[in-house]
Amino acid sequence: MWCRVVFSLFLFAQVFSIQANSFTVEHFKSIANDINRNPYPVYLQLLEIEKNKDQLEDEAYLWLLYRKAQAETLLYFHDKFSETVTYAQSRLTPDSPPEVVAAFNSFAGLVAERNGKYEEAAAYFRKAMALAERNSLNYVYTQAKHYLAYTLSLTELYETSLADLQEAYVEAFALDDHFLIAVINETYGAVYGYMNEYEKSIEHYNRALDTYERLGYKPYVVEAIYGLASTYRYMKKYDLAIDKFSLYMDRIEYTPNKEISYFGAYGLGMTYAEKGDCVHALEVIDKALNLKGQVDYDAELYKKRAQCYITLGQLDDAKQSIEMAESIFAKLPELTDTKWALETKKLRGQLAFAQGDFENGYVFLQDYYQRYTQFLIKNSSTQLIRVRAAMELERQNIEVSLLQQRNKVQQLQIAEQESENRQQIYFIVVAVIVLILILAIVINQYRNNKKIFALSITDPLSGSYNRRYIFDCLDRLVVNSQNKQSELAILLFDIDDFKQVNDQYGHPFGDEVIFRVAQLTQETLRVGDIVGRIGGEEFLCILPRTDVKQAATIAERLKENIEQALFTTESRDTVKITVSVGISALDESRQDRATLYVQSDKALYKAKHQGKNQVVTYSDV
Repeated sequence: MWCRVVFSLFLFAQVFSIQANSFTVEHFKSIANDINRNPYPVYLQLLEIEKNKDQLEDEAYLWLLYRKAQAETLLYFHDKFSETVTYAQSRLTPDSPPEVVAAFNSFAGLVAERNGKYEEAAAYFRKAMALAERNSLNYVYTQAKHYLAYTLSLTELYETSLADLQEAYVEAFALDDHFLIAVINETYGAVYGYMNEYEKSIEHYNRALDTYERLGYKPYVVEAIYGLASTYRYMKKYDLAIDKFSLYMDRIEYTPNKEISYFGAYGLGMTYAEKGDCVHALEVIDKALNLKGQVDYDAELYKKRAQCYITLGQLDDAKQSIEMAESIFAKLPELTDTKWALETKKLRGQLAFAQGDFENGYVFLQDYYQRYTQFLIKNSSTQLIRVRAAMELERQNIEVSLLQQRNKVQQLQIAEQESENRQQIYFIVVAVIVLILILAIVINQYRNNKKIFALSITDPLSGSYNRRYIFDCLDRLVVNSQNKQSELAILLFDIDDFKQVNDQYGHPFGDEVIFRVAQLTQETLRVGDIVGRIGGEEFLCILPRTDVKQAATIAERLKENIEQALFTTESRDTVKITVSVGISALDESRQDRATLYVQSDKALYKAKHQGKNQVVTYSDV
């Protein structure tokens, strides 16, 4: 198939070379979907055009490099991708198109991430977001934010990652970009998989896969299949994982790059090892390590290979594999003291036990558990409780396994009874220390849980709920209302001319206005209604069991209460404050939360443009 593609392009090579100057910026902008559907033929065409780059205008050539890099990353031509990004950045000037500059900042972040330089990657993504925001490039901004969220998840900053993903999803939904929504769903799948939220991971991957297949985007279909396979591996559903990894290997024919099979071999090797089939695992892992892959993935392969060698009694090979993994983590400071790096210490302990060196085995395991406990304390949060519980169960299983091994050695080496008794004491001491530390964590978490929870859901300036919590409430209430066929409405309101108030009377008075408006809102709403500040001078109210007419009545009362309130500055000036309100409610279409929010935002927009101090329902938009 690739021969036919190359031959067809060769027939038109002269046309491309003669008419290179006819390829404009608009042409390169228009081929994004073609690259997403089938990148290799478009890539070959771009290479032909680039041969006559001197005939292209500077801006058109930058756009060619942009599309070329886009194709290279989808084809897994990572070395060429890195070269294109470096070369393009050298050509950028202050007059270069902001969209291209921001895109290459994101691409530079991808290069850094693949090399394990996560802090550098995050800095590039934030730089791209800042430039995109200044130039109102909503698509580029949202794409860079989703890249940043995924990078944060690799360093186990899950809560920060999910918060960024939530914001990116709302922005993508507002853009009505189904592809970008699918990409964010795929990232959700990866993050939830790392967090052991497997059902959510599968759900998001399937959403992404459905959209990719509908759009015909082959490279993204392959990525979603790989994500599903990885999550099934985490769930210990090894046969399903093997089926999906095999399907992945069948679907990567869209690219001639054979190095892409590294990721399939990685997944299969890890799955066979975790399934206990070390013979197949070692065969596939060796195949993967002979391909060019990502350095952090190689470290995981070396760890699994070491585990299999210990199981098979090939202890020298196991030691060598552990050392290879340790050398990789030593070059990735961002992964220091994460569970990925700490597992090498656990392997050291298991190797020592297999070698009969029980004293050092206990030392390594004690060091591992102490460091892992510190990791739990540092990263303790509600969402990670289940992870800690799973690791505690794993610790208990390891302790039982070590006890069984000790008893077996006792039977075979009666002469070393005294040494074994000493080792048993070490074991008990380690177990008691670990149990005490974990008990202290649990007690401390219990005592502070309510305070931490209250702080995590409250906006400190207004005293009302914060953005994340109010949207979580809306998610739950929308699903509940749809299940019970009950009514639900929301009010989205904004303080009119708030910037002028800040500029004229100062930010302290502006803060006081936000606090008073939040108080007046709480006093106006009914028992059971919920209010939260979602940003700046904007508030969201959720009205359960309320139809549009009732919501409009409440909104009018809220508008009047705020309009009639007295706001006095330090100089005793009286300032009139008003608000504009947008209303939306569940209807027969049973909207989801994002749609309901967008509808209220459109109603608020109309209220502003009708002269402010207005109440508008979405049905009037």
